[in-house]
Amino acid sequence: MAIKNRALSLVDLPAPPEGKTGWPWTEQSELLGDRMSGGSEWPKISIVTPSYNYGQFIEETIRSVLLQSYPNLEYIIIDGCSNDQTPNIIKKYESWLTFWCSEPDGGQTDAINKGFMRCTGHIFVWLNADDAYLSPTCLHDVASLYLQGHQLIVGTCLNVDAQDQEVLITKEFNGIAPPQTFDDYVKFWSFVPLPQPSVFIDKSLCDKAFPLDIGLRMSMDYQLFLRILAQNPKASWVDDRWVKFKYHGSNKTLQSDKNQYEEYYNVATSEARRVYSGLKWLEYKIKASDFRALGLIFATPDHQKLGATINVLTHQITLISVPLFWKVLFKSLLGQQKYQKIKNWWG
Repeated sequence: MAIKNRALSLVDLPAPPEGKTGWPWTEQSELLGDRMSGGSEWPKISIVTPSYNYGQFIEETIRSVLLQSYPNLEYIIIDGCSNDQTPNIIKKYESWLTFWCSEPDGGQTDAINKGFMRCTGHIFVWLNADDAYLSPTCLHDVASLYLQGHQLIVGTCLNVDAQDQEVLITKEFNGIAPPQTFDDYVKFWSFVPLPQPSVFIDKSLCDKAFPLDIGLRMSMDYQLFLRILAQNPKASWVDDRWVKFKYHGSNKTLQSDKNQYEEYYNVATSEARRVYSGLKWLEYKIKASDFRALGLIFATPDHQKLGATINVLTHQITLISVPLFWKVLFKSLLGQQKYQKIKNWWG
């Protein structure tokens, strides 16, 4: 596969599908010179796209990367042997990809690990096959911040549905989250998730964080960011919508169940153990266990919550020190309507 290490324009790429207009179909960013004004190369940006059966989205993803017109780009696509149109779409653009493959793998995290192993850039990011860069100058903006010494660079995301209409999720998934400290982020019960596709990281920090646990289904980005934050990077937040994040019914992000909460707990405690010791570790372990128990209650249907609450308490007596536990207990005892009436009267 040829590596086109230069800024690309619309004339270089295949024509867009019929009816597709605007960015990144019929518009491009301003071409950057092959070198910066002082003659040095632009920092190399390595982008990995894990993919599986997202043929209806991936062409937009690819074009939004290539039409950044960034002159020192390393773009790698790892496809999990898709059986839809994905491989054919990738082949249309293979001349401008650093590497791509379509073969069975162990899931999304395995694909990300495989892609990262091929990365040789200064800056790393992964962009899923159902997301796309919204800003034509995203990579240029990131490179400028990197050159100023920033190691963790975070923008924002625009949440859209499959028809590109903006959607409101919840405040926890609104695509806006400035970088946090490790101590804040490891509290999986209250952390604000960083908008993964808008997070660019100094690859030297990623070298100490990879490989990620291929058994993770929901929280691979959480594990990566904890490992990066544990290194105390120089961080920068930009209040610009760099990425379009699609919610289309098949996303794992919004699927909540007991297994998901358990996975976050396991990642958080594992990474905390690397950083904390002594009394600080013990305090964290107790608090994390309390909130894991609460998470199991939250994931229980309403008509079973009272029994689940009592059962959990018998195994996690330290819950009595958590105010949220009492709220859940009283709501379970009284029912939603009575609880709300009392809450309104009290408040």
